[in-house]
Amino acid sequence: MLRLAEIGLFLSPLLIFLLWRFLSPRVRPAMLWAAMALVLGLAGTAMRYGLKERMEPDTHYVPARIEGGKIIDGHAAPP
Repeated sequence: MLRLAEIGLFLSPLLIFLLWRFLSPRVRPAMLWAAMALVLGLAGTAMRYGLKERMEPDTHYVPARIEGGKIIDGHAAPP
C-alpha cells in the first residue's frame, strides 16, 4: 500500500499538468495520448524492474563491506 501512495504522490504533479493541458483549448490530442503512453510505459518499466530485483521473502540483506582492501558488494543471503 505504501508503494502505491509513493507512486501516486510522485505522479500527481504530472497528472495535474496533463489535466491542465487537456483542458486547454489548443492542446493536440496526439500529444496528450503520447504523454499518457510514455507515463504508462515508464510505470510499467519501473514495476518490472522492482519485481525483477526484489529479494526473496526468506532472505536478509548483507551490507557492503571492505575485506582485504577490496569492496564486497551487498547481497541477499539466506537466514
